[in-house]
Amino acid sequence: FGLADRLRRRRIGVSVAPAPFFRERTYKSDAEVRAIRRTMRITEKGMAAAVDILERSRIRSGWVMYLGKRLTADTLRRAINGVIFAQGCVPANTIVAPGKQGCDPHNPGTGPIRANQPVIIDIFPRSESSGYFGDITRTFVKGHASGDVRRMFDAVLAGQRRALRMIRHGVRAGDVHRTILELFEGRGFETGMIAGRMQGFFHGTGHGLGLEIHEPPRISHGGGPLEAGMVVTVEPGLYYHPAGGVRIEDTVLVTRGGIRNLTRFPKRLEIP
Repeated sequence: FGLADRLRRRRIGVSVAPAPFFRERTYKSDAEVRAIRRTMRITEKGMAAAVDILERSRIRSGWVMYLGKRLTADTLRRAINGVIFAQGCVPANTIVAPGKQGCDPHNPGTGPIRANQPVIIDIFPRSESSGYFGDITRTFVKGHASGDVRRMFDAVLAGQRRALRMIRHGVRAGDVHRTILELFEGRGFETGMIAGRMQGFFHGTGHGLGLEIHEPPRISHGGGPLEAGMVVTVEPGLYYHPAGGVRIEDTVLVTRGGIRNLTRFPKRLEIP
């Protein structure tokens, strides 16, 4: 803004370009889709590393133990990031948010991981060679999920599946988002201020993905039509204190007849 103001003082005309500023980025070519898909495969290797550690961990006195020590969010994040670095991508701000920390969708997570509580893992690295991002989220419980967390997981999974069935060329992003909210409310999961904090489903359903981690379009309240060639995330979530949070995220290509899911990683809640 300061630069524009100085230009105006020199009587140089300045006008504001309409959003999105890089309109050509909104629609991905076949080559760009391949680049995102390659980054997704590496992103999934990072997620697989986390699952491997959780599978090899043991539960003692309510804590998740790995190699004789309490497993921490920090240890799990380092393992994820190490695999991703080794595969030629740069991870940043990887989320491993256990228990109550998962109630804040942007909390990176820290400290020991308790058994039988949800852990949100959100990985979104950028390829060093192509510059394109990947993005995936899964929620796991090491041990047995409570009834509340199981119901949250089932609702989030159902919401995502409904969104994935809806998305196609011409569908309004706002309608997709509203449909998920209605499904959640129909299952008893209200969104709003509860006990002095925002709880429920209080973020957007998804966003565009490409050379930036957040690009147009937005799948949220008031979102416009989705169009063929857009690559978007679909990531509904539910967050209730003190149970924790549940979020599931895939990255998909919008097509004329539906979607092409660029994500392969399975969706399961419990890791015994």
